[in-house]
Amino acid sequence: MPRKKKAAGRKRGRATLHDVAAEAGVSIATVSYVLNDSGSISAEVRKKVRKTAEKLGYRQNRAARAMKMGRSDIIGLVIPNIENPFFATLAQAVLLECRRHDLQVFLVDTEGSHETELKAMQGLVQQGVDGIIVFPIDDTEFGAGKGADVPVVVLDRDSPDRDLVQAEYAEGGRLLADHLVNLGHRRFGVLEGPQSVISARERSEGFARAVGRKGRIVWREEHPFSMTLTRAAEERLRKNEVTAVVCGNDLIAMGAMQYLDELGLDVPGDVSVVGFDDIEFSQVVTPPLTTIRLPTAQMGVEAVNLLTRRLQGDGVQAARSRVVLDVELMVRSSSGPA
Repeated sequence: MPRKKKAAGRKRGRATLHDVAAEAGVSIATVSYVLNDSGSISAEVRKKVRKTAEKLGYRQNRAARAMKMGRSDIIGLVIPNIENPFFATLAQAVLLECRRHDLQVFLVDTEGSHETELKAMQGLVQQGVDGIIVFPIDDTEFGAGKGADVPVVVLDRDSPDRDLVQAEYAEGGRLLADHLVNLGHRRFGVLEGPQSVISARERSEGFARAVGRKGRIVWREEHPFSMTLTRAAEERLRKNEVTAVVCGNDLIAMGAMQYLDELGLDVPGDVSVVGFDDIEFSQVVTPPLTTIRLPTAQMGVEAVNLLTRRLQGDGVQAARSRVVLDVELMVRSSSGPA
């Protein structure tokens, strides 16, 4: 019996520029111009080439394109701790916005290590990223991206010569103070975040200024942004000297509520507890947490927009931009009358 002839056609495997050109009936140069958004090609031909490339499953070689175009279309995102729900929300927002701009993201979790942060910034530049969005561990000089020769956008922290995206942290402190004073509270304890971080300082200082002579801050205790309370924090809470505890972020507040429950104290019956950030878990803890809502996702979107403006022509040397976003008081069940 004679063998059946195999159907003629393109060999199976990854589609090439030649394949796209042959299928579309144009030159390889035309395909290259279309896929790289260059050249004087008509809209009709561009549409035909892109449709053909999609049909054949053609994927551009980013490394080769980067060498030719001087861009990789990849940015770096450096954050301190992906396990913190705040940073998970932020990272997701950056990823989604980058997808809209057809950018890839190289995510690095520094795990709170300055050494890892430094290596991450250096490594991303060496890998050829077009720019970096960084949420530094604290306000140290390197944390602002010193030495990077690509555009850098800084989140939350301060930097004299980098594009910044921040929130009205001091205003958040004021909103918490007004809320608690209006509930009749006059004796406060503050579990403030690390004072090496400008946003933590602004939160607690904004609260202190707003309280003024309306009440008294009985104690202030510096604390990591973590649910695991320090011994000093536990000792403060155990003395039960205040009617309201103001926390540097929601994780600290959740740890405080858990410990107060272990002590047999009711929140908010015996003591009110408020946080900062409004992470997703704030609404599902018992009792739901009164907190300051940060525009976390919007911070990520604004950071990507600032970076893309640089990549589209503003350049590394242009004057910096600073975006400051509003915050909002979210009143829930963890705060009540004194």
